[in-house]
Amino acid sequence: MALRPDVARSRMADAAELYWVRGMKVAAVARELDVSTSTVSRLLSEAKRRHIIEFTVNRQEDSALELRHHLEEKFHIHAVVVGTGEILDATRRRVAVGDAAQSQIWKMVNSDTVIGVAWGRTIESLSLQLIPKHLSGVEILQLHGFGNTLSFGENYFTQILTRFGTAYDAQVHLFPAPAIFDSSETREMMWKETSIRQMLELRRSLDLIITSVGTPYGATPSPLFSPGVLSRHDREELKREHVVGDVTSTFYRSDGSMRDLAINKRSTGLSREELLRVPTRLFIVADENKVQAVTTALNAGLVTHLVIDQTTAAHLVRQ
Repeated sequence: MALRPDVARSRMADAAELYWVRGMKVAAVARELDVSTSTVSRLLSEAKRRHIIEFTVNRQEDSALELRHHLEEKFHIHAVVVGTGEILDATRRRVAVGDAAQSQIWKMVNSDTVIGVAWGRTIESLSLQLIPKHLSGVEILQLHGFGNTLSFGENYFTQILTRFGTAYDAQVHLFPAPAIFDSSETREMMWKETSIRQMLELRRSLDLIITSVGTPYGATPSPLFSPGVLSRHDREELKREHVVGDVTSTFYRSDGSMRDLAINKRSTGLSREELLRVPTRLFIVADENKVQAVTTALNAGLVTHLVIDQTTAAHLVRQ
């Protein structure tokens, strides 16, 4: 009589574990399971065919799987390392990482999930690859104000958010404000507006944020650090304060601190306390120039989930 599917699968798993994990010989496995050796051979063959057991060959010292284990152990996070190998083109690397990230997000998002989305080149690449998941009650929030429309276009961020809304049948909430206000007084006035207060209240109910980190370094600094968004005075302050990066337009120093930075009093981004209140904080990185910014964010406990390219991951592990 044929075994039930769940019982048959369990028997295959038992045989695979005894043979490949514990290193027992076929005859010993047969005795353990009280079956013939030919049955053991058939169980092992089926276990491989059905992917009940899988094998990974790490030909390189810094394989994606090995790096993932190192990152998870070092920073106590959930990590996905994308095997980008020797891909040097920045756009192709962002596409590869974006594809891996959308796969993770698809698993994270369910009905009634409240999602905060940042903006930037990496998030834009991700948004172009989202696979639809028909849900109800999902809300998409613009996490922070936008940068220079002259550099990025009027509809740049609206298009990113619309792609998320379309993918998850979600209601989209735009944040009608600049990334950085001209003064803290202006921000205080805007914070009193009804529409802004509603957005700030929605941010309190976030289940998931999707963001990257910005950095002033590298051949192509992050968009927030580009001319037209920050003034020369702002850039001088960031240098003086040893700022290494930003997350959702909130800047942080090399020690991970955000407090008492004058520019943060003008920012529309989330404070450290607001960030840490969000249960799932997914950071997406595809640029080795962001190593210091990412390392600092990880050490500061800002990250719970990380999708990162292989080259940058290798730099992180060696820090």
